[in-house]
Amino acid sequence: MEKSYVQHPLLKPRAVEDRLYQRKILETARSRNTLIVLPTALGKTIIAMLLALEKLNDGKVLFMAPTRPLAYQHYETFKDKTSLSLEELALVTGKHPQSKRIQLYESARVIFATPQCIYNDLKSAVLSLDGFSLLIFDEAHRARGNYAYVGIASTYVQQRNNPLIIGLTASPGGSEESIAQICRNLAIEAIEFRHDEDPDVKPYIQPVEVQWRPVVVPEPYLKVRNKLKEMLIERIKRLQALGVLTGKEPAFITRRDLVELNEELQRRLVEGSGGYLYEVKVQATAALSVAHMIELIETQGPETLKAFMDKTLINMAEEGSRGHKSILNDPLFTEAKIYTTQALATPNPKVEELKRILQEQFNAKPDSRLIVFSQYRDTVDMILKRLEGLPKVKAARFVGQGFKDGSPGMTQEQQHEAIQKLRGGEVNVLVATSIAEEGLDIPEVDHVVFYEPVPSEIRYIQRRGRTGRRVAGKVSIIMAEGTLDEVFYWTTIAKVRRMRRVIKQLNRKLPKRQVVIEAPKPQVVKPVILKPEERITAYIPPPQTQPVKRVKQYEWFTPELVDVKGLGKAFRWFMGNLPSKPVPVQKLVEQAVEATGLSKAQVETALWRLLQQGMLYQPEPGMVVTVNHRAIQSPKEGRSP
Repeated sequence: MEKSYVQHPLLKPRAVEDRLYQRKILETARSRNTLIVLPTALGKTIIAMLLALEKLNDGKVLFMAPTRPLAYQHYETFKDKTSLSLEELALVTGKHPQSKRIQLYESARVIFATPQCIYNDLKSAVLSLDGFSLLIFDEAHRARGNYAYVGIASTYVQQRNNPLIIGLTASPGGSEESIAQICRNLAIEAIEFRHDEDPDVKPYIQPVEVQWRPVVVPEPYLKVRNKLKEMLIERIKRLQALGVLTGKEPAFITRRDLVELNEELQRRLVEGSGGYLYEVKVQATAALSVAHMIELIETQGPETLKAFMDKTLINMAEEGSRGHKSILNDPLFTEAKIYTTQALATPNPKVEELKRILQEQFNAKPDSRLIVFSQYRDTVDMILKRLEGLPKVKAARFVGQGFKDGSPGMTQEQQHEAIQKLRGGEVNVLVATSIAEEGLDIPEVDHVVFYEPVPSEIRYIQRRGRTGRRVAGKVSIIMAEGTLDEVFYWTTIAKVRRMRRVIKQLNRKLPKRQVVIEAPKPQVVKPVILKPEERITAYIPPPQTQPVKRVKQYEWFTPELVDVKGLGKAFRWFMGNLPSKPVPVQKLVEQAVEATGLSKAQVETALWRLLQQGMLYQPEPGMVVTVNHRAIQSPKEGRSP
């Protein structure tokens, strides 16, 4: 069927394909502040542009994006597809002097900018938003906490009599509270959500095959991990001796527990509490860093861990961190560092699996383009070294602009050059950090590789969206068996499914018109002076003077033994077999053991991990249940979650 195109006096001929789902979304966005949730490459920017052209008769338009490259990309889209003159379009950045920015605000009709630049000019009163008929917030999932988007939206609805806002995102988050927070902060009145199974979107979506690529963690890596775990247990015992985290056995204290403890301690110290809490903070900081090192050896390998030990830890210690100094002086750390150096001699199984993936892809399709995602620059640099000389592979680095722990960033020009080389075929593999996840105009690729699963549904959706736009694509997720990789993967899949349900529920609750939202106000902290015996909050209870009586095994559930082997198999069984009504833990464990052939310890460990991640809960002693059984069933093979 012949394509039809949108016609508008300010659009160039045949510039924008007419799509039904975009028209439906546009109909809502014309009259209500709207959060638009669309998979990557389905035209969020196009919808924003069409609405902007309609609203220009009523005032100026402000289009914001988190980074300068993204703001420039939107500027280029308007320049290429509309008939607006260069004088009517303005890209405003903090690099412009204030006098130049004021001139651009006055002369241009559509302004593209980063939010911090706009927020600063609002605070200094060189910019008013009462003359803007539309504000566009790209990557709207960032509108949380003290991010500049929040203050800008607050100012806009106060200054403009009839404000109109749209937020653009591929994923607003997985929990109702996180999505509701975005809606409150941007005064959202409607959510327009489409996913790849919706009938009006399906014609524009190509199938994406998602495959898991499990690898076995080598024994030398396990030796490092075990020594670090020994070190972590010692740190947690010190914390418990100080009266914190006493509600669990040390082996079951999670990274999340440590993060929450550090946040609470930081808050208390800012409020003026000190003395005793400083020592708690030292131990908590050290414990969190050790937990991070365990994650690195499990999910990245000894190369990235060694870089962290040699650079980050030493830098933090030299900057005066007592927690990091205590790590460097710990004999267990010295042993762990020796084991890490020895582990470097063992080939990294994830790198070897990545090489196999690349060879398979280029053998099947020699002109392929791929993106390999990793969370850490040190891992990116290590991967590039390991890929040198690999037949058919022409790899390039793609990271952010900042300088981190001795690792140089890339300028905007260098990033643009790397993208152009990928587009032209001079490069066929881009090894990237999270900078390549958000919005940038990176050409479509045939294959996306996750060097590790990410514990974020937003990042999962953004990474996955880099393929399957115009032709069928593939996603490979490399997972180290029996490690945090498996936990992160299953947690993220559950969040993705939950997001779809939560958005629909929340959309029905949104008010028809929100006109007042409160921007976060800086808090004036009044120092609090406490007596020594009062400096322990309810969150940080005093040491127990009476011995803790251990509950029976199937009261509040705690595994007797921990065995990390076979976790993936156990997770998959649980995902497909958890009931929507409470079931006895003992019965569920027995069923899992019989169905999987795993040991009781392996099954119980998997169940405990799911409880720790908040995917399941115990409504009463001896019982377990999931909130929504259908939301966490495992995905069918060869199909995207």
